[in-house]
Amino acid sequence: MKPLGIAVIMGEDLKETLRWAKDSGFHNCQLQLWDMSHLCREHAGYVKDLLEQLDMEATGLWCGWHGPVKWDFAEGPSILGIVPPEYRSSRVKNLLDGAEYARILGIRDIITHLGFVPTNCRDVNYTGVVSALRYITSELKKHGQNFLMETGQEPPIVLRRLIEDVGSDNLFVNYDPANLMMYGNANPVDGLDVLGQYVRSVHAKDGSYPEKGYELGCEYPIGKGKVDFPRFIRKLKEIGYNGPISVEYEIEAGNERQKQEIIDGKEYLESIL
Repeated sequence: MKPLGIAVIMGEDLKETLRWAKDSGFHNCQLQLWDMSHLCREHAGYVKDLLEQLDMEATGLWCGWHGPVKWDFAEGPSILGIVPPEYRSSRVKNLLDGAEYARILGIRDIITHLGFVPTNCRDVNYTGVVSALRYITSELKKHGQNFLMETGQEPPIVLRRLIEDVGSDNLFVNYDPANLMMYGNANPVDGLDVLGQYVRSVHAKDGSYPEKGYELGCEYPIGKGKVDFPRFIRKLKEIGYNGPISVEYEIEAGNERQKQEIIDGKEYLESIL
């Protein structure tokens, strides 16, 4: 496997965040972009220069999209990702624009959440997502890029079915063990039995199962939640995974405490690896 990386949100403090990450021992990162105004050649050039100055490798671009976002079970299914038909076309364009942006940075892997993909393969929104993915992957393939679906909002078997139904050889998975728990969809170790061969990128994040019907489970500092990281890492090795593992930490804990908990999580994972 690659040395541990970090997931970095591309905000106004990107330069400071990347420098802190490098000083903390991270040598690669997964860039996460939600500000669609950044999808231009000028901003991509700026980021490319930053990465070169710090000798930091970008292993993937996690691309968001326009429109409302709500990470819950009440509103989320009707507004997230490319599943809702009223947002699908504009968000497919966002993702393709993100892929073009990524090419300037030399990034091959484009990552996102699809939304709550229906478990019923006859659902019109399921077939609509299949069509959208065929188009996205065909466009990315022209440029030697891959499209990665992040786990969480649907059971692993649904993503496996999607990959089989789309039939593209550049469609993969960004595996987030905590998300599978927080959405109540799988044990993350067992989920690798279903998706392992398609995993091209991994988030290191910790969490727990939901305790309320309309709210996700909680995120925890790495090593403090319910993800069995020793078994998870062992399973990744068993399936021959050799891609990036990016520490993703979305707990708002105050700047210094947040940084320390990221470093603590990094040291914990390195002790297992």
